[in-house]
Amino acid sequence: MLKLFLPLALVVTAPAVAQTAPKVADLAWLEGSWEGKGVGGAPAIEVYSKAAGGALVGHFRQLNPDGSVMFYELITIGDVDGKLTYSLKHFNADLSGWEEKKEVRRFPLTGSAARRWVFSGITYERTGQNSMDVFVEIPGKDGKTETLKFQFRRKAR
Repeated sequence: MLKLFLPLALVVTAPAVAQTAPKVADLAWLEGSWEGKGVGGAPAIEVYSKAAGGALVGHFRQLNPDGSVMFYELITIGDVDGKLTYSLKHFNADLSGWEEKKEVRRFPLTGSAARRWVFSGITYERTGQNSMDVFVEIPGKDGKTETLKFQFRRKAR
């Protein structure tokens, strides 16, 4: 009988490195104007100002296929109760609000990777230096969730 003696593999473990929680500064690449396809492939625009006061501030405009405004959003990405959070309010074309006066829709960060940030139903994925996809999960009345995909390219400055 042939016996093989194999040396034990030396297992080396690297010391644990504390992973820092994502910060607003990690999303500085969003600054500027983004244009692309939104709901039903109709034009959409998303714009972010330079971070200040601990938050990015942005706005979104979804057009109808005929070029009229479908709706607007006012957006902030910042710390809410110690967690990076995407917050927004919706407005109709006439600026009447969807949410109640004091209501704000909040989507806390649930995960992130080098080029992907997941905010509890809204995902930003940087697909290139000047491109990104945004996925928005919309719960339906039938209990099923529809995912809308928005494709954006950075508008030349």
